[in-house]
Amino acid sequence: MISRFYSSIIFILLSTIPIQGNCEAITVVNSPLCDASEFTTNDITSFQIKLNATFEHISVHIDIAGDVNLNSELTIQYRLKGTTNFLPGADAMRAHPAMIVDGNPLNKNFHAGSVLFLQPNSKYELKLSLDDIDGGSAVIDTTIRTNIYPVSYIDGNILYVAPGNGGGAGSQANPYLGIQTAVDMAQPGDIINVTPGTYSSFSIETDGIVNQPITIQSEVLHEAIIDGGGIGSGIVTIGNFNDSTQHVILDGFEITNGAWGVDAQNTQHLTVRNNKINNVEYGIVNRRENGWEHNQWIDNNWIIGTTVWPLTGIPGERGIDIRGNNNVVSHNTISDFGDGVSTDGAAYETSYSLDIYNNNITRVVDDLIEVDGMISNTRIYNNQCYNGRAGVSVAPVFGGPVYIFRNVFYNLEFSGIKMNRSPAGLYVVNNTIVSDLNGLSSPAGWQNTFLKNNAIVCSRYCFEEYGLVVGSIDDWNNNGYKSTRAGTAGEPWFKWNNIKYNNVSDLANNTTIETDGLAIEFSDFENVFIPTPFTTEVDPSATNIHPSSGSTLQNAGLPINNLDLPYVFDGNPDVGAIEDGTNAPNYGHDFSSVCSYSDLSAMTWMGAEGEGWFTPENWSPCGVPNKLSNVIIATGSPNYPVINSAVKIKSLTLNDATTVSVFGESNLFEVID
Repeated sequence: MISRFYSSIIFILLSTIPIQGNCEAITVVNSPLCDASEFTTNDITSFQIKLNATFEHISVHIDIAGDVNLNSELTIQYRLKGTTNFLPGADAMRAHPAMIVDGNPLNKNFHAGSVLFLQPNSKYELKLSLDDIDGGSAVIDTTIRTNIYPVSYIDGNILYVAPGNGGGAGSQANPYLGIQTAVDMAQPGDIINVTPGTYSSFSIETDGIVNQPITIQSEVLHEAIIDGGGIGSGIVTIGNFNDSTQHVILDGFEITNGAWGVDAQNTQHLTVRNNKINNVEYGIVNRRENGWEHNQWIDNNWIIGTTVWPLTGIPGERGIDIRGNNNVVSHNTISDFGDGVSTDGAAYETSYSLDIYNNNITRVVDDLIEVDGMISNTRIYNNQCYNGRAGVSVAPVFGGPVYIFRNVFYNLEFSGIKMNRSPAGLYVVNNTIVSDLNGLSSPAGWQNTFLKNNAIVCSRYCFEEYGLVVGSIDDWNNNGYKSTRAGTAGEPWFKWNNIKYNNVSDLANNTTIETDGLAIEFSDFENVFIPTPFTTEVDPSATNIHPSSGSTLQNAGLPINNLDLPYVFDGNPDVGAIEDGTNAPNYGHDFSSVCSYSDLSAMTWMGAEGEGWFTPENWSPCGVPNKLSNVIIATGSPNYPVINSAVKIKSLTLNDATTVSVFGESNLFEVID
């Protein structure tokens, strides 16, 4: 069981420096060659590198020994393997043992940072520069591949299922009766094709394998209904208490009427996509909480609970309750739970590398998103979060960074960012927060925060923060603020370290923060208003947070390494979540074009999402070509494909002036015909 948990990790030992992750090659220049492990010297005496990748992002985490004076730095650069120029990754953050997080010494000593917005299933070269003027500096060159989106095994055996309870042979003419009958017979690579009808709860404990998952799919989207009949546990149960279950895909069902929609126990390489989950207390839950879970993808689901909003107290129900490492939660619509997306719970201080993006979350009693217990490289972006107690809870984060950017947090009872329990390592940029009462409000103890380019609109304090930590690096600047208070001694806009400041000018003149802060107005947005009271539900379609014509928000932000890439095209970011002249992201589920249901026999390159061959949205129909696909690369695409991983297709047509760039071995690109 323990060996299975580490099955996706490769350990490499070079000199005395352990490197952990799925890296393919590594070179260390000017490396320290001693094995000290205490935080007692000013120089770096040894380090250990952990690399992980999701579909579009890479996580770098370097544990170090030494550097007691905290003057070392990590710089991350990257390039697609086969290209020439290195580009800057996102800014890294430092954690050290003396930090007090959640009332206890952190006892961790590391640098961490991410590389974002990459192509899936592609090799990237990293240059990691660990610099310490006192000694122990190193330049580490390594290669890592991003993950490929899971798909059903193209040569998989199809097992047909019809409603019933036992019997059948699994053929189209004589289908298995009931899903449980089929999963009991399933082997790696099998595709369980569930025909329309109503089915009882089922459980699966059989593993798929790499590139041959077990797929359980509704033949017609949402016309196979799994009805739990009021069951007090999982409607669909994947895995068990004593072991991990791997490489399972659950796709396209309506799942209803029970305590837990999907009870995922100790799951690894799990995909839950395109489902309607309703009338449940928990939508999708990692219930065992042993820290064994990893590489789970929860995508394009519509999840509706039974918790009434608003409500006093903190109910336990959650839309997505996920644990472990290297998980991705994307494009889900979630409503009517105690929490929207949550990592909060045992096992704390074990989780890293998490992506939460493009979700639409509303009517949540407590935290719309909470990443409590994470260590490093959490990325929360492009989410639309309305009607909840707090936007994102980071209570606590054990060192960071957690990158929170380009989100909309609207109609909050408490705070846009909940920094309770002394979290450390927060990188908060280009969000829009609109709230009755305070925009941001947290108790004492948070540390190492980077807050830039956010737009905060409220009716009380734009932020009420106090109890600053000595030695904490808190870089707050270039944010836009609006309070409906007068901005005078009787109605101040800010409370910083328990001292009140009347307005933006007063704050800038009398503190070390917000020297370039902005006073903004409602008129700087197309349509923004403060709901009063908080219990008044706001429909996102009734608001428009785009900058208005001539808005103070335009070009008022600071450029941010790596995080600006998909949003800023003129080098001058705006303040707030949405750039002028761009469309808002697609938030939440979209069942109108479901990639896993596409006919991939004839595919045309569109290139709307960049150069990634393995990015499904770059193709029409949506998906990734396979060995049965006839592929056309059409003229006039905004981008043309670039690959450095193996591709096998049936045929290829290149129209005039179109290209496919292949980096690597000559046999990477194979056309069968």
